[in-house]
Order: sequence, then structure tokens, then C-alpha cells
Amino acid sequence: MPAANETPTNYPNPSDQNSQAAETEEVSFIRSQNCCVCFVDIVESTRITSSINNPEKVRKYYGIFLNTMAAIAKNFGAKVIKNVGDCLIFYYPKTSDSSNKSSFKDVIECCITMIEARDTINEKLQEEELPSLSYRISADYGRVEVARSTTSQSDDLFGPTMNMCAKINSKASPNGLAIGDALHKVIRSFSLLTPLEENYYHFEEMLRSEDQQGEFNKYPVFFLQRNDRSTFSQSERKQDGRHTATILLVDDEEDILYTFKTGLASEGFNVEAFADPMEALAHFAMVNPSHYDLAILDIRMPGLNGLQLYYRLKAINRKIKILFVSALDAVPELISILPDVKTTDDIIKKPVTIGNFVSAVNTALA
Repeated sequence: MPAANETPTNYPNPSDQNSQAAETEEVSFIRSQNCCVCFVDIVESTRITSSINNPEKVRKYYGIFLNTMAAIAKNFGAKVIKNVGDCLIFYYPKTSDSSNKSSFKDVIECCITMIEARDTINEKLQEEELPSLSYRISADYGRVEVARSTTSQSDDLFGPTMNMCAKINSKASPNGLAIGDALHKVIRSFSLLTPLEENYYHFEEMLRSEDQQGEFNKYPVFFLQRNDRSTFSQSERKQDGRHTATILLVDDEEDILYTFKTGLASEGFNVEAFADPMEALAHFAMVNPSHYDLAILDIRMPGLNGLQLYYRLKAINRKIKILFVSALDAVPELISILPDVKTTDDIIKKPVTIGNFVSAVNTALA
């Protein structure tokens, strides 16, 4: 079981976990609180892994998925509780304050980022000659009992909110999100779903559950799923024999943005620059998916950071080339979860001279 504040790595084969005898241990309940809980679970993983004969390949199959999901969850302030087989369970401590709009926005942004990470995960699986996968995400809000065992410092959660997340997970469409009624009411009150409706759709369905008296209760469940979008290759673009690269540049520091844009324009590139990542995403969603040859993204930006924006752009056009710009030493983490980032050449480290910046862009385009 991974520590609640750490990204799990090197997951074992879940079949090995199930074969181990469970040990009885004393559990102490340390508090009761409201919070948002999420499950993310591979669809038909048992059937898929039964076709993989190499145990090491099975471990890698689960590891790529679980590590990517855990890294995304951590990026949005979630605490990973544990993985149960192919299911990762995590929660958001800051949602204990139901008036904290930003914490609930993190929940939705995290789930959307996970949905959009599917193409990237499958590209990484393909590189390892492993089968592709789909997964379901469920989330709900409510009372949980936070517990801790005597042999571990890791938190565990119990209660009806956990049960509801488990119940509605299987009702979500593959690569979609099922939201419980309690969470839906909170995020609706903050109008957090409205901006997503251009690229996502949601609908309501009644999930029936039989209680101990044989009576049926109704639980509203809301579904959010990515709309399919066509992706066009660069070869499908109309060209006049000479193609000038078109670049999307996103950096919240306007002085740097101006310097980078001016330097690229002086080299003959077509550049669209945005200081607001949300505006950049809205613009990218409106143009032809193959309009841009390269996107250059600052990693540390408010509202929508470079990692989030990466997944959004890839969901629209998985062939778009990406360069990251950062003053942080984020290379190891990015290489571990993003197949497009393989070397230090894929991350431009600030500060950088305009000459070196343009050189990195030319290398990426080549």
C-alpha cells in the first residue's frame, strides 16, 4: 500500500497481491470528515492480462497505468490511499471545506486530465508492445471515516461515500466519468461543469439499488464523457510546396512570452502566443486540429498548468509536437509519465538565450 502522500511506483502484479494471506491488524479511526473520493479502474483488465504470458509484462502493464494516474492525482492535490488490483483509490483533503471552490475545481480538472491521458498511456503501452486499455473514473462527495492501522502511517477510508464510488464506477462508460449526486450538487453550485459543455457532454441516469428490506432506492448518477474528435495528420494539410511551421506558444509571464514570440517570428515562424492557458486551449479547440506543428508550454502556470494543458491538446490532436519550458527541474517526473518527453532536449530550461531557444525549436520540428 503506497503512502498517502506519495506517488506509487513499481506496482506488483495484482495477482501476486491477491495470493498473499491477509493479516489481521488493529485499526484506529482518527477522524470523521466530508471529502471527495475517486476511483479509477481498468475495463476488463483480467481478460486483457490473461493474454500476456510474461509476468514482467503484466507488471509493466499495470505499472504504466497506475503510476500515470497516481502522478496526475498528486498533481491536483489528491492523496493516494491504495491500489486494489487495477483500481486506484484517492481523495482530496482540501474538499473537507465545502466552500472551497478551487479544491472542487481541482477534482474536476483531475478527472478530465485522467480521461484525456488515455491516448498518451496507450502510446506508452504500444511502445512496450502491450495491449491498449480503457478505464472508468468515479467520484463522489460525502462523509468518510479516516482510519490508520497500527502497522502503517497510511490513511484508509471507510463509509458510504466509498461504497457509492465503488457502486457507480461500473456504470460509467469506458473512458468516462461517473459523478455521484452529492458531488454533482456541489460542482453545479460553483458552475464548474458549464465551461466543459462545449467539449464534453453529460446526462443523468437513475441507478437502482436494492436495500436489505428488498426495496429499491434511486441514486442519481451523472456522466461526463469526452466527445470524439477527428485527428488529422500533417500530410492531410494543404501545402504550397513550402511549409512555414506554425507554433502555439503559452507562457503566463508576458515579458518572456513577448521575447520568445519575437525571436521565433524573426526566424520566419508563424506564432500565436497566449499568456492565459485557458484562452490558448479554447483557441486550439476551435482551429483545425492539424493547424499547429508545435506547441511550446510553460509548466508552471496558474489556472491550467503545462501538464494539464498538454493532455488537453493531445486529446484534440494526439500528433501535435510538444516542447516544455520550465525553471523547475521537472525532467525525471515528465519522462516517467509522458511518452513525448524522453530527453532533456524536450524541456527548455529557463533562463535561456533566444538563440538556444530557437535552436531547441528547430530540433523539435526536425
